[in-house]
Amino acid sequence: MDLGLAGKRALVTGSSSGIGAGIARMLSAEGCTVVVHGRDAGKAQSVADSIGGDTRVAVGDLSTNAGADAVVETGGEIDILVNNAGGAVGTSAMHWTEVDEAGWEGTYQLNAIAAARMIRRLLPGMQARGWGRIINVASAAATQPIALGPDYGAAKAAMLNMTVSLAKSLGPCGVTANSVSPGMILTPAVEAWLGNLKRNMGWGDISLEEAEARAARELTPIPVGRIGRVEEIAHVVCMIASPNAGYMTGANVRMDGGQVQSVN
Repeated sequence: MDLGLAGKRALVTGSSSGIGAGIARMLSAEGCTVVVHGRDAGKAQSVADSIGGDTRVAVGDLSTNAGADAVVETGGEIDILVNNAGGAVGTSAMHWTEVDEAGWEGTYQLNAIAAARMIRRLLPGMQARGWGRIINVASAAATQPIALGPDYGAAKAAMLNMTVSLAKSLGPCGVTANSVSPGMILTPAVEAWLGNLKRNMGWGDISLEEAEARAARELTPIPVGRIGRVEEIAHVVCMIASPNAGYMTGANVRMDGGQVQSVN
């Protein structure tokens, strides 16, 4: 199926590795000209080189106005904005009392406020051209909070809220706003976590696939019995970005293998 993305220009924030890099590659495969973003120029350039073509690199810290301005200046006109950059100031294993005020503020800057910065800068151009897609990458933690990493879950929940608010404010201008909420995805960081998990849980010398299935069964129950793949998130992002999805706005698409125990 032709998604109709040929000739569109896409910026994927936080695309120097992991999920963002996968999204950038798939958007390019669908015919988009892609801008790869990261804070490390070398890593971002490596992803851009692997994509090839007219792929451009934009470097900047989106937790600052100056960084966002630099990315927009390098990226130019953008039709598809994927706000994938994020993370936590501390670690996802931090308890409530371990996250101080600076941690809360920093994590909000990395996620919700970074996304708002990019939307404010790129939305006017989309509206002027009469077409655009804004896709915010949230997390399963946004709708199913856990005891650990409260700053991260709350910041991602804020991104869901702002997505719906934005969609309602846009009206019939040709621009849509949606979010995608991944569950556990097999990125290099998760592969490393599985390796440590095997040792810490005393599972012995089992394969990565066996550790994945066991984690999906025993630690974070996932009905499909495995951890998700980067490409699966990228496929959904491309679908939402397509002109064929013009009637879809204000939605949150969960890609979590059924992990979140909720009806919405």
